[in-house]
Amino acid sequence: MTQAASADALPLATREEYNEGNAEHRQLRRIRGKLPWLLFAVCVLEFGERFVYIGLSGPLQNYIQIPYPHNSNNVPGALGRGQATGAALGNFFKFWAYLCTVFGAIVADQYLGKFKTIVYSVPIYVIGMVILVATSTPMSITSGAAMGGLIATMILVGLGTGGLKSCIAPLSAEQNTSFTSYIKTLKSGERVIVDSQLTNASIFMWYYWAANVGSLSSLITTSVEKAHSFWVAYLIPLVVFLMSLGFFLAFSKKMTTSPPQGSAVVDAVRTTAIAIRERGFDNAKPSALTARGRLGEHTFARSNERYTDTYVSDIRSGVGACKYFVLFPMYFVVWIQGFSNLVAQAGSMRLDGTPNDLMQSLETIFMLAFIPLLDMVIYPFLSKRGIHLNPILRIFMGFICAALGMMYCCVLQYFIYKSEPESIQVWVQTPAWVLMALSEIWVIITGLEVAFLKAPQSLRAFVTSMFWLTVAFGAAIGIGLSPVSEDPYMVWVYGGIAVAAFLSGATFYLWFRNDIANGIDGAPSGGLSALTGVEVGKGAVHGVGEDDKNASKVNVASSKATFVA
Repeated sequence: MTQAASADALPLATREEYNEGNAEHRQLRRIRGKLPWLLFAVCVLEFGERFVYIGLSGPLQNYIQIPYPHNSNNVPGALGRGQATGAALGNFFKFWAYLCTVFGAIVADQYLGKFKTIVYSVPIYVIGMVILVATSTPMSITSGAAMGGLIATMILVGLGTGGLKSCIAPLSAEQNTSFTSYIKTLKSGERVIVDSQLTNASIFMWYYWAANVGSLSSLITTSVEKAHSFWVAYLIPLVVFLMSLGFFLAFSKKMTTSPPQGSAVVDAVRTTAIAIRERGFDNAKPSALTARGRLGEHTFARSNERYTDTYVSDIRSGVGACKYFVLFPMYFVVWIQGFSNLVAQAGSMRLDGTPNDLMQSLETIFMLAFIPLLDMVIYPFLSKRGIHLNPILRIFMGFICAALGMMYCCVLQYFIYKSEPESIQVWVQTPAWVLMALSEIWVIITGLEVAFLKAPQSLRAFVTSMFWLTVAFGAAIGIGLSPVSEDPYMVWVYGGIAVAAFLSGATFYLWFRNDIANGIDGAPSGGLSALTGVEVGKGAVHGVGEDDKNASKVNVASSKATFVA
């Protein structure tokens, strides 16, 4: 592994340095640079991790809810604990897995670094999956060992997920070593700005695209579960994960990563505590403390060489990123419905041989289509016409799509109750998955990039884990809803979640609507804002590859758009 290059790295001699103060430069159109080829290796690992996690989660509701070997609708099962217990255990699994991202981030940022944290998390993950394969055989199910094996698997896979999810996304972005924006001349003779921020934004898009390719594993596991058995369905993702790990390790020595920063997380907490006592991060800067004669009041500020004005600003930026995530738990209440209650809803509809838990794969399929469509067609088309969707608007749009998806499920559930059993075709559920796919693109990908852009280099994994922690909070809310997550209450469950998601989205927009005008400012000194010379939230537009001839010219001085999706 190589350490991340200095933020002060200069453009290559063959490139013209970009000067934002130059009026001529500001009139040039912006494009993204070439994506780093090592991103592919990191994305393969993310593909493998999601292949296992979603491959496990896909059949989980049936595994817990339906008795062995199947119910009257020929839906396979194992434990026979009912819909409410299935939803509760599924939510617990997600809560635990995403809570563990915090532990993984602390280990990565303070002790091991991202790469070693990933490597040490893998054996824990693999042992959990081996236990699940062994205890989901017909002999284990009938002997009563399946429940204990499932709980052990949830705990171990959750620990492994925590180490992987907190590190893979920031590691993928760190492969972009072209830190500064620069000007180049295309073969056509046109001079353009190659914007590192746009490159990084596209990295997150394609990172998440790879994750969703891995999520297609539920198509395989749900089909194998129905056609053969649960243990074979769970064995396949384990084998794929090990293969993806081997590919990742083969290129690991060439990857770039930032080293662990010792007590980075603890120091950040201490700095935040000083800011609280001094009523603001500006007042917590050593220059301000010295001017007011209060530097001696804080041992950490007085004795630590790291504690500078720039460091305090970086911590403020990282903490500031977390404010955008406050309402995300309500979004993830919607998101987790796709793994539990929507699967159960599909099971009550006319299947005609379609596995009910296969339906959740529709969301993945739609995302695989929407991500390149948005990145390469729709966003450049809008940008060419002066329409630049701010990340605040994107997140708001994601919440609204989530609310509409749940309202659709509410209406559909009403008609299921009013109709003859298993009379409504399962594919009628499709519009809900379309809306949830769009919401996931606009909420989750945006959140991941905001976390990376706002975090100081020493805390990238930790701030990313704060984003993933909102999944745990959403799952906790889902656990609270579990007692009523069964017939005949599902109309009220879907309707209530829809209203809550809408209100959360509206509140998010009202709280942060000023950022539409001002941008998401305050990127840390180690973030892309400083590295590219472009203030985060200002001047970046949706773009496509270097060879695109149709991207629009943008006046950077007046544009406030940011490519965060």
